[in-house]
Amino acid sequence: MEALTGSTVPSASRSDELLAEALRRLVRRGKRADITRLLSKVRPGDMPVLLGSLTPAERLHVFQIVTEEYPDTAGDVLSDLEAPQRLELLEKLPPEVIAEILDSAAVDDAVYVIDSLPEDKKEQVLRLVDPQQMSEMRPQLTYEDDTAGRIMDPEFFALPESTRVRQAIAAIQEKRDVEMIYYLYIVDSDKRLLGVTSLRQLLLSRPEQRLGEIMQRDIIRVDTGTDQEEVAAVAARHDLLAVPVVDGENRMVGIVTLDDIIDVVKEEANEDILRIAGTSEDELLYQERSIKVASIRLPWLLVNLVGGVITGLLLQHFQVSFQEALFLLAFVPVVMGMGGNSGTQTSTITVRGLATGRIELDGGRIRHYLWQQMKVGALLGIATGVVAGTVALALQRNPAYSLVVAGAMFFAILVASLNGVMIPLLFERLGVDPAVAAGPLVTTSNDITGILIYFGLASLMIQFLVK
Repeated sequence: MEALTGSTVPSASRSDELLAEALRRLVRRGKRADITRLLSKVRPGDMPVLLGSLTPAERLHVFQIVTEEYPDTAGDVLSDLEAPQRLELLEKLPPEVIAEILDSAAVDDAVYVIDSLPEDKKEQVLRLVDPQQMSEMRPQLTYEDDTAGRIMDPEFFALPESTRVRQAIAAIQEKRDVEMIYYLYIVDSDKRLLGVTSLRQLLLSRPEQRLGEIMQRDIIRVDTGTDQEEVAAVAARHDLLAVPVVDGENRMVGIVTLDDIIDVVKEEANEDILRIAGTSEDELLYQERSIKVASIRLPWLLVNLVGGVITGLLLQHFQVSFQEALFLLAFVPVVMGMGGNSGTQTSTITVRGLATGRIELDGGRIRHYLWQQMKVGALLGIATGVVAGTVALALQRNPAYSLVVAGAMFFAILVASLNGVMIPLLFERLGVDPAVAAGPLVTTSNDITGILIYFGLASLMIQFLVK
């Protein structure tokens, strides 16, 4: 969108608000020419933010103008919108318009938009896409969702190792159809990845040197089936601006660039937070559909319901045995609540550690991490147990009751810490997103184990201390 690149409009939030308000007024008045002039002053990166502040009807109207006046940028704007807003536009835009947007978009952005399409519309759009663009997108569409092959940019810059430095620099200067050149990759005649060099190293080398002499042979790469979260972790760990993607025969097929890596980090973080809360990103996509949102939340609530019923039955079972010590029932919510909170804290830290690569499924490291969390749980159990036991003693003046409450608090938090580590690790080992375990499952399991620990310990102590 060349008209937008010379923008002098500041990106501060106040300016965004003023722009959005001006845009609303122009939309209400039907001033298309003025809307076009206003859009010409907006940076491409600010366009999704501006559209996001409009009402659905205003957003559709303005985006249609973008597709007509600035078709080369429409794909970027659409792919950068928040998921609910992107889906809303895709549902309302005719398949022909979407196909035209995809024809002008970068291949990786086009694939991303296709993945966002409702299923009933996807086939219609794919039939209308330009055959040449479709031929470029088809290989990526064969890869699994959320993998390096799916999100990579198939356009990259690579040269043979026999190329001289001066020739490589001249080739880069002439190459105008590659969106981003972060690194120069060196490949053989079959496009197998041999090495890589930075543009800085290229400029500092002697003009007559060959790329094979200056390239780095120890290459950090991923294959097409690598999960996108792992790709982001690799890029972050090694401070890379782009990660090369190879197939099963080490042939280079694309790169995952920094902008895609940032999108992956945001997407995975949002996904983890939503799963910890017992829901999913689908709720954001269908937030205007009450029945759909309810159906997304219901399974996790049913898990909690089952756990609550089991907890209630256990409470009823033990209550019969506690006629002589009904005072202890007053601390049931305290013990369950503290255990649940401690387990949630531990599971959240564990999930994020797995997501960022700080925790790996290595026997020695897992044992060390588990031992560390158990020590933390023990310290928390001692501290909260002493407080709860002191309160119980002050209320009842019975040391036996105080020991029951303090001991149950200690063991409940200790076991909750163990659950908070083991359940996410188990899910990770089984190939299931561990974020699923950090919400309702951990809470429910901690409620049940908390009841069993509390009443089991209470029964034992009452037998020997109270009676």
